[in-house]
Amino acid sequence: MPSQLRLVFMADCQLGCYATFSGLGADGVARYAGLGMKVGMVEETSGCDWDAARYRAAVAEVNALRPDLVVMGGDMVDDCRDRNQLTEFLAVTAGLDRIPMHWLPGNHDIAFDAVVPTAESIALYHQNFGPDRYIVRHNDVTLIMVNTAIWQHPEEVPDQYPDHIDFLAESLREAADSRHILVFGHHPLFMDDAEEADLYWNIPALRRKVILDLMVAHGVKAFFCGHLHRNGGGRYLGMEVVASGPVGYPLGEDPSGYRLIEIESDRIRHTYLPLKVGE
Repeated sequence: MPSQLRLVFMADCQLGCYATFSGLGADGVARYAGLGMKVGMVEETSGCDWDAARYRAAVAEVNALRPDLVVMGGDMVDDCRDRNQLTEFLAVTAGLDRIPMHWLPGNHDIAFDAVVPTAESIALYHQNFGPDRYIVRHNDVTLIMVNTAIWQHPEEVPDQYPDHIDFLAESLREAADSRHILVFGHHPLFMDDAEEADLYWNIPALRRKVILDLMVAHGVKAFFCGHLHRNGGGRYLGMEVVASGPVGYPLGEDPSGYRLIEIESDRIRHTYLPLKVGE
């Protein structure tokens, strides 16, 4: 059966990340391991050549796949104030061959400290990439792009969080006649289980269940995200939460890669595709 929509989901290209983790000794590697992050001991370096090479390989593979569109799930760069990282990222993106790209923000793109967004950092994201929440419609499929950085840490912009939840609710109501509704964000609602404790990686439980129940009530089939730099996720009342591995620096056992999502009239299929590059 032909696909109604065929798209690629990428996340965590994070140009500059490899340099950030380079130069660590055994103590540094062990410290990150204690946080659930697998990093290696490599010679200290600077710039973003390592990460850009992986993103360039991903763009080449996507050009060969010819999907209808690409969703970039955040953490495009490691430091949103580094113009060299942004310039290189956009230069590689320009290699996409007439395939539409849709952005959504990661914490590294929309927070100066890579954790908590502020009014100033959000304004810079809008300048660099455009809206941080919007809808994409393709035939009878609705894709809802959200800013999960504000879901996770609204404390510096408390007036914006209700607006983002209202946007989600209104978007879901508008999509009621769609055959499939998918939501895309950066942070996982949960890593493995909807009842898990609050962590750096997930949406706090105080807000998590409200958002999950809102999506389920409106028939969302799946929520796709990144942030973990490895694959993860699970199910909540029939809705799938899919955390996808990174285009850039892996922090688990899954290699650099991206996810191919194929939406048919009666089902959604997705496959994680490792990049065809050497380490």
